[in-house]
Amino acid sequence: MKKNIMVWMLLLSCVAATAQVKTLQVTVANSWSEDKQDEPVVVKLPAQKKVGFEVKGAKVTCGGSEVACQLDDMDGDLCADELFFLASIGGKETKTYEVTLFASLPERNVPARIYTALQLRDKQDKHPDVLRVEASGKSDIFNDIYMHGITVESELVGYRIYFDQRQNIDLYGKRYRRIELPQTQFYTSAEQLDDGYGVDVLWAGNAIGCGSLKDWQNGMPTNWSNVAVRGQRIVTSGPLRTVVEVYDLGVKTVDGATYDMHQYYSLYAGHRDMQVDVELCSAQDKMLMEKKRFCTGVQRVGSTADEATRKGHKSQGFVKKDGLAASWGCDYPDMGKKQLWAPEPVGLAVYVPKEYVSDTQEDDLNYLYVMKADKQQHIRYFVSFCADKEEQGYHTAKEWFSSLEKWQDTVNHPVKVKTIGK
Repeated sequence: MKKNIMVWMLLLSCVAATAQVKTLQVTVANSWSEDKQDEPVVVKLPAQKKVGFEVKGAKVTCGGSEVACQLDDMDGDLCADELFFLASIGGKETKTYEVTLFASLPERNVPARIYTALQLRDKQDKHPDVLRVEASGKSDIFNDIYMHGITVESELVGYRIYFDQRQNIDLYGKRYRRIELPQTQFYTSAEQLDDGYGVDVLWAGNAIGCGSLKDWQNGMPTNWSNVAVRGQRIVTSGPLRTVVEVYDLGVKTVDGATYDMHQYYSLYAGHRDMQVDVELCSAQDKMLMEKKRFCTGVQRVGSTADEATRKGHKSQGFVKKDGLAASWGCDYPDMGKKQLWAPEPVGLAVYVPKEYVSDTQEDDLNYLYVMKADKQQHIRYFVSFCADKEEQGYHTAKEWFSSLEKWQDTVNHPVKVKTIGK
């Protein structure tokens, strides 16, 4: 009798163990003729009731080789919603990946290729990491946030989004392809500069910077001053992608209506470009929101600098009807630290798919796109830049501008992902 009980217990434990693993097949198809490296692949996980357990771990393989991956909780309920990995896939090629989901957390040593930070400034200079900061729209806590806002970095570039009414995107350029911001924190010292570290490479001033999202009022870009609540949040922080949220609640229009706005910034390992998704919500007047306009673009870098500051880099750029705008120029990255930080030649770019473009504009400081949301109250566009200081980068306007059509084509040809076994 005891022997039978032990056999049954063993069988039940095997069934339970088997029930804690689920396997999916994921096909990734590149319909474009060009090869793709570090192509982002997002797999929506099946609902927990279909899996039979809460997913805590995952393993991805292709052709018998393991592929680095990460599980992400996108809606903040502490449960994984998405699996993310990067694919290297040839032109017109389809690859099949095997995904194994686990109820436990298998040990994985995935090197971090992404850095994400939202930190507070404190008297002890410890700069504690937090996941979210939220404040009244009337509160000025810009200087209470270390690095002045949420910050993301790949091996190629770094970005930060200011925690204030400007919500400008600031840029960190590097000589070497590596993660640096844990050391420099956007405030590179003279010693670090001598050691080859990167630095803040753009001063936006009153310009739009590189891909910053602005309100469009009275025919010009306008900051987000009239909001009830503003906040920033880390959605997922790596090791292969980061997604961060910048949100404004109770944004008031000139007509007195209000709406909420959520901006999601996604940066992938191996990429210099960043994807921006804007989601709008209005419970008051949807017709009014259909008429609402926003804007983004790139500034004319170095347009106000003198010849000595430009160092031979003529300020030049364009804004095209097909959604691609770019500029190249040279100027001081911080007007208050000219003795420490020399002028930096940089190239800026933004790509807005045509369905979101309402108009193009130019002024003395900017190349601009006026944007409209789609029927789902969503806007998507892409931001990119290069710094002349990069050893493996672009060093002239001609080189930078020539690279952008390929970038535009790459964005327009995402891989198609199909999951079998849900």
